[in-house]
Amino acid sequence: MRKKAGLLQQVVIHLILIGLIFALFFMAAESRVNSRAIKQQIIEKQTALLIDSAVPDTTLVLKKINQYGTIDNLEIKEGRIFVYVNKLTDSRGYPYFSRYIMRLESDKDNFYIKIMEK
Repeated sequence: MRKKAGLLQQVVIHLILIGLIFALFFMAAESRVNSRAIKQQIIEKQTALLIDSAVPDTTLVLKKINQYGTIDNLEIKEGRIFVYVNKLTDSRGYPYFSRYIMRLESDKDNFYIKIMEK
């Protein structure tokens, strides 16, 4: 009888420990998914894909306040798009491929990327 009770206690303790480990794993994974750097990379990639598929005389509008946070600054240089979100100061940028000229403008609410012929 004592062996069965001891075995049952061990199983319960192991299940609790396994549950705690899974909870810690999911909490760590959730914080990585919601990080500012991930949101920044998403905006960079989406913008680069829009630039890739754009034709001349197209204007892309990016709202400064959107679902991924507040865009503080946007830069286009050396074939890469750099987006700075929620006061992040570092960006590796995301490459885009376009044979057209891009001009960047902004006002208080939006950034405008104008695609023009060379």
